[in-house]
Amino acid sequence: MPKVVRVALAGLLVVAFFGCGGQEQAKPEKPEIEAKIKTLDEVMVASMAKMGHYSEVGQTVNELFGWVMKNEIKPMGPVFGIYLDNPEKVKPESTRYEVCVPVPEETKSDPESGIAVKPFGGMQVASAMYVGAYEKVGPTYEKLAKWAVAQGYQVVWPAIEFYFSDPQTTPAESLKSEVCLVVKKLVSKTE
Repeated sequence: MPKVVRVALAGLLVVAFFGCGGQEQAKPEKPEIEAKIKTLDEVMVASMAKMGHYSEVGQTVNELFGWVMKNEIKPMGPVFGIYLDNPEKVKPESTRYEVCVPVPEETKSDPESGIAVKPFGGMQVASAMYVGAYEKVGPTYEKLAKWAVAQGYQVVWPAIEFYFSDPQTTPAESLKSEVCLVVKKLVSKTE
């Protein structure tokens, strides 16, 4: 007869079955989110920082790409947004964000256009792929944060989204992006 062990983990009830030889074991449930911990490679980016509602990010992406095209700069990777404030804790009009695109290292900042060229990366993140309308990404962040905590990490912010689809040519329900939360490994007292 299988032995049942119940463990509370980060507000979730985890039930494990330990059986004796010869008995069929219960199949593990599919995780709520497929996620991983990884370190973002360091790259040089052209960045445009703004304050305002996160729904304005698309307009900022257009501004940044207008500058990139005008200066004949070849992007070295996907555009991404860095969301510096938790929208559940900061008023929408006061949230801060940056829109970035990887660029060649010789690219120069353009203060008149609001473009800063700087290194980005090197931080550890919890990461998950998301497919769908950008304005419906919230539950993915919630699941990713719960997953990271269950893996022994603390979410330290910011949130980062890498965009792999062009919203002008891709239906909203098919937009692909990678959602990341900057995390820090918690050290247990036994380590």
